[in-house]
Amino acid sequence: MDQDLSNSSKEELIKKITELKDDLKRTKKYGLVWDKEKNPEAVVEACKTKIPVLNEDTSKRIILGQNDNLLIEGDNFHSLTALNFILANSIDVIYIDPPYNTGHGDFIYNDNYVNADDGFRHSKWLSFMAKRLELARNLLTNRGAIYMSIDDREVFNLKLLCDSIFGEKNFICCFVKEGSGGKQDSVTYSVKHEYLLCYSKNAQAFIPNREKKHRDKKEFKFFDKAKNMYYKTQLLRKWGDQDRREDRPNLYYPLFINKKGLISTKEEENSQAYFPVNSLKQEGRWRWAKNSMQDNIDNGLVEYKKQNGEIIFYEKIFYDETDVLSKPFSTIISNVDKRGIEEISSIFGDKVFSYPKSVDYLKYIIGLFPSDCNTVLDFFAGSGTTGQAVMELNKEDGGHRRFILCTNNENSICETITYPRLKTVMSGFRKDGSKYGDGIKANLFYFKTDFVNDSKNRDQAKYSLVEKCNGLLSILEDCFILKDKATNYFEYSDCGDKRMFIYNDFYSKKPFDEMKEKIKKETGKKILYIFSTDDDLSPFDLSDLTDVEVKPIPTKIYEIYKEIVEDIKRGE
Repeated sequence: MDQDLSNSSKEELIKKITELKDDLKRTKKYGLVWDKEKNPEAVVEACKTKIPVLNEDTSKRIILGQNDNLLIEGDNFHSLTALNFILANSIDVIYIDPPYNTGHGDFIYNDNYVNADDGFRHSKWLSFMAKRLELARNLLTNRGAIYMSIDDREVFNLKLLCDSIFGEKNFICCFVKEGSGGKQDSVTYSVKHEYLLCYSKNAQAFIPNREKKHRDKKEFKFFDKAKNMYYKTQLLRKWGDQDRREDRPNLYYPLFINKKGLISTKEEENSQAYFPVNSLKQEGRWRWAKNSMQDNIDNGLVEYKKQNGEIIFYEKIFYDETDVLSKPFSTIISNVDKRGIEEISSIFGDKVFSYPKSVDYLKYIIGLFPSDCNTVLDFFAGSGTTGQAVMELNKEDGGHRRFILCTNNENSICETITYPRLKTVMSGFRKDGSKYGDGIKANLFYFKTDFVNDSKNRDQAKYSLVEKCNGLLSILEDCFILKDKATNYFEYSDCGDKRMFIYNDFYSKKPFDEMKEKIKKETGKKILYIFSTDDDLSPFDLSDLTDVEVKPIPTKIYEIYKEIVEDIKRGE
C-alpha cells in the first residue's frame, strides 16, 4: 500500500474493500445476476413515502349481471401493492403479456423508452419485472398459476428470474405458440413462434386442466349393421411394454373360432385355438382377463381378420358423438392467435392497438386451469383482451370467473380503449350506439390508484390511510353498492345478503351509538370495520352486536405496506 496515504484515506480504502468482500459473499454462485439499478425506478421509490390505495370512479360503474370485475387505472406496481393489502393468496390465474424489451419503443423505464443501444437495457427490464413478479406471487392461491407471454429476447432471462422468485421446482412448462407469419427483422430464419412460461405457486397443489375433445368421426371407418353404428379397431393383444406371457401369465389363454366363424373363450368341437403372440413372435398376452373377454365378445366388441395368412383379433370401438377424450394439453399451441387486430377493429372500427393477443388465445390459456377458477388477474392488461376472454369463457362453460385488469393510462389507453371495449362486450353496443352483439351480462367497477402520505407519526399515517381505504375494503368484501353515508365517519354498502359497515371515529360515543342502531336494523351477513391504531377494540361496547363480525383497520394494511417498503430498500 502507498505509504503516502493518510490514515483517513487508508480507513476509507479498507472500508471499501470490506464492502466489496461482503458484496461478493452475498452474490449468488449460480443463477441470474444483473447490474444494480443506477437510477431506481421512480414509481417504486415513491412507495417508500406514499401508501398506494384504490379509489372507485363510480361514473364508470357498469351493473348488468352478477360477476363483479375490476379495471384498475394506474402503474401496475402501485396496483399490485394495493392488491397485496387485501387479496394475498386469493388469485387463481395470472396472465401477463409484458413488454418484450425489443429496443424499439415498447418498454418505458422512468418515463423514458429503453432503446436497443442502452447498455443497461436487460438489467432495467429484469429489475422492472422482478419487483412486479414478487408482488404477483404473493397474490396467488396455493394452487394458483401464472402464465407469461414472452419472445426470444428475454425468455431465458425470465426463466431464470422466475426460478428465483417462484422456485425452480414450481416451474410447470414452457409452451411454444406458433404464429401466423415470420418476423421480417430476422436476417437468417423466419421467426414464427413465441413462448408462454408457466409457474405455479406450489407445484404439488397445482392440478392442471385436461384438454377435452370430441372423437373425430372420420377415424371410425367401419360399419356394424347389427348395431347400426360406425366403429374403429385396435389390437386385442397387449402391445408395447410388458407384452410377454411372463409379464401377466393369467392373461395368456386361447380364443377359439368355431365352424360358424364365431369367437369364444370356450372350446367347442372342431374349433380352432389361437393364443396371443407379441410382435417378436413370442408368447404374448391379451389386454383383458378371460371373464371380461367373454363378456365383450357377447356384446359384439371383438372381431378378427385374416392378414397374410394369420388370424388377428381386434377390439371394436364404436363412435359416440357424446364421447369426449381427456388428455394433457400439448406444449405446442397453434391456430389460436390470428384475430387480435380484427377483434379490436370490430369494436372500434379501426386498428387502435398494436399486436393485441386474440380472445381465442386468452380463452385457451385460461382454459389450461380448471373451470372452478375464481379470479383471473392481468396486470399488463393493454386493450383488455383478458377481460373479454373471461366473459366469453364463462358464457360458454357456465363458469363464475371474475377478472381484475390493471393498466396505466399512457396515451389514455385505459379510458379510451380498455374501458370502452369491456363496456361494448358487456352491453352489446359500441360507443356510437351501433350493435356489436348480444352482450355478456356482467359488472365492472373502475378504480384509480391514489396515495396516502406515510407520516413519521405512525398513528397519523394509519388515520390518513383509514380515511382512504374504503375502496380496498369494498374489493376485499366484494361489496360495492353504497347504501348510506350518514356522516364522514360511517358508511355502509351491500352486495346481495352481505352488509359491510365502516366506522372510523375512534373518539366520539354518540356517532358510534347511532351507527349501532342502524346496524341492528339490517339483516343478512354483517361485517363491521372499526378504525383502531393498534387493533385494540376494547374501548368500544360491542356486546349487543352479537350477529356482526367485527374487524379492526388499518393495522394489517399498514404492516403489509411496511414489509413491501423494506423489500424495496433491500433491492428485492
